[in-house]
Amino acid sequence: MRAKAEHVMKIGMLLETGRLSQADAAHRLGLSEEELNEILRGEFCDLTVAKISEYTKPLLDERS
Repeated sequence: MRAKAEHVMKIGMLLETGRLSQADAAHRLGLSEEELNEILRGEFCDLTVAKISEYTKPLLDERS
């Protein structure tokens, strides 16, 4: 659970930089804004660590 939370925190921190809106991030991840919102609120029990870590990669690539 901690590993999942750490990945979600990374996503949240990337969004806080303001370089990418939540709508853009959701689109890049193939999620609806509502789904991304749920993940950011901690509703990710049904997701694996691998799946959540996959979500961080496209956003980290966007930063460069």
